[in-house]
Amino acid sequence: MSNATVTQDGARSSSTADVHTSPRARRRPGSALVPVEDRPVTGPVPQPMALLDPATPREDPSDAAAHEPGEAHGTLPHEPAAPGTPAPTVPPFKGIASWQAKPEMRRRELVCRVEELKGDIPVDVLRMLRRNLADVDRLLVGSGSYSGRGPERAQGPREWFTGARIETVWQTLHEVERVLVMYRSRRDLEGSLKGVLAEAEQFLPKDHRLVVQGIGWLRTPPKDLDEFRAGVRDLLGKSHEASDAFHEAARRLRNGMLGITVLTVTSIALLLVVQSRVPSVELVPAPEGFTGAPWVLLSFVMLAGALGAFVTAVPTTIRARSGGLPYRLPIQQRMLKLAVGPLLAVVGVMLVAGGLVATTQTGGMSQLLALAVVFGSAQQAITTFADKSAGDIMATKDPT
Repeated sequence: MSNATVTQDGARSSSTADVHTSPRARRRPGSALVPVEDRPVTGPVPQPMALLDPATPREDPSDAAAHEPGEAHGTLPHEPAAPGTPAPTVPPFKGIASWQAKPEMRRRELVCRVEELKGDIPVDVLRMLRRNLADVDRLLVGSGSYSGRGPERAQGPREWFTGARIETVWQTLHEVERVLVMYRSRRDLEGSLKGVLAEAEQFLPKDHRLVVQGIGWLRTPPKDLDEFRAGVRDLLGKSHEASDAFHEAARRLRNGMLGITVLTVTSIALLLVVQSRVPSVELVPAPEGFTGAPWVLLSFVMLAGALGAFVTAVPTTIRARSGGLPYRLPIQQRMLKLAVGPLLAVVGVMLVAGGLVATTQTGGMSQLLALAVVFGSAQQAITTFADKSAGDIMATKDPT
């Protein structure tokens, strides 16, 4: 008999002796003292937990870490919970940003695919895939948001500006998808090839070698399964590379427009501050009948310029396409136009007042504001480069 058996028998006899003692008070965890009357034992005596045998194998912590993705959103299968333990709930897309929704759906799809193919995937590769998907979950929602270890972590200004989180998320998802291709069956590949080609044609030209090869495989797939898998993986690789370059170009354009907008708004604020501090130097000569401070007149001119910019920006921004990007290019285009309009209005009125533009003269207040609206609407000629750049980037996503 082992030591564990002796200890268990000893505990059993001790427990039996306690039951046959005189009336006493037993304390249950989390409750007050409860009197227990002396009565014979009518059922089995509860047994204490047996001591762990040193020879019992313990679970490797690295193996447990490989299943950590199951904690996030409850997407991977768990062991059945103990009786009385509340079942974990899968959190909905509450508070999730638009840039998180699409990669989150792709992550869940890949999690299900990993579980379907886990019998054919080597253990080390399976751990790597699960770890990558867990990293994606932490990047999307925030570390510990589901397990209760911390609140959801929103995307900070630095991550928003550099695109670190969203681009890392997509690159990781792309890597997992390419790895899984090498373990998919022929039937599965043939069924999904059309969708892979449709996604690839968004970023690759139709005459690309891999696209042409994939179209041919729709009719006659290769007999060699390894060749089939490698071809689909290469097609995904080129498509993912073009997709990453597309997102990077859109982010750079967004940051460029944002930088110009910030500089323009800063220049407008400096003009107002200088005009208020040095009223003797009038940037905009006061028209007839105006008796207010020079900086007040300058503010009216800027507001009129912003009105002209808004009127001419409406058609362009309505036609602008976002392409499902998280960078919101149409919003940045609109902000740039509204920022350039007031500055152009001030410059135009100064040119007219200085006699450099002799087409009209600033007479009353209404004429001055009308000129400001006209020059503010001229922002369309200045911001055309941003509209063209955004259109060119969106054109690269269309199949050509």
